[in-house]
Amino acid sequence: MDFFGLDLAGILFTAAFVSFWGAIFIGFVVFYGKNPYVPRRYYRVKLKNKDGYFLRFCKGWIVTEKKVKWFRVGLRGFSSFKQVDKDIAIMETIDDEGIINLIENVPDKYEAENYTPENIPITQIDRHMKDVEKIIQSACVRSVEKNGEVKNYVDTGAVEHYTMQIRESLNASRRLVDLNTSKATKEYISQARREAERVKSDDFIYKYGPIISLIVACLFAYLIIDGSVKSYQTTMAQQAAVMENGYRNVIEQCGGVYHPVNPPKNETAAPVKNGVQIPFITT
Repeated sequence: MDFFGLDLAGILFTAAFVSFWGAIFIGFVVFYGKNPYVPRRYYRVKLKNKDGYFLRFCKGWIVTEKKVKWFRVGLRGFSSFKQVDKDIAIMETIDDEGIINLIENVPDKYEAENYTPENIPITQIDRHMKDVEKIIQSACVRSVEKNGEVKNYVDTGAVEHYTMQIRESLNASRRLVDLNTSKATKEYISQARREAERVKSDDFIYKYGPIISLIVACLFAYLIIDGSVKSYQTTMAQQAAVMENGYRNVIEQCGGVYHPVNPPKNETAAPVKNGVQIPFITT
């Protein structure tokens, strides 16, 4: 399909081809950390609701944002691409099968605080062991003396009481706050972020990259427009030459003499008088 000598179908096909591969390039390079389809080391994340029912499997991978490592969970793939960044310490909850189990407390709420580990490891081991020793000492089997005989029996009420204490100790000794990075590490993370911001502000590409990209884009746009105009002019000139040649042949075959509408001009310069020529003056 031609329009003023331009092949519109070819132009549209080329534009679509370039746009497609440009989008692929942007997806693999610019959004490398957010794209869950690029080659990297992935971890399986098993997502459950707060009642313990299985929802789906997700991908998880390690990313580095401003010199700080995070564990990114890809909750949704194409085309929504929903993700959350969890503390890197969440990898300590990985089981023997290499799966990280997460609980989604509120459905489809894509915030990092909404996803908690299902099995939180004991983070305060010494405190837990001291609590267990106290509970065991208190839960010793009781003995009574009756008719000169000593008999041992199990106090079921005490067993239930101390069992509840052990569970409370477990919950208190494996808090999610302790699973995350320590205060010293968090201070290091903040310092690393500040240094990254300062270095990025001094980076030449970060400062002038958008301006350089705009200049290059304008240059390419100018080259494309200039090439299209020249191609159009060349096509029109060739078309006029072909039509003029056809008119000439028809008129000459009929016995006439063809006189062009725009006769070619004589571009031969006039002879120089007295051997001296003044610039920009032909006579």
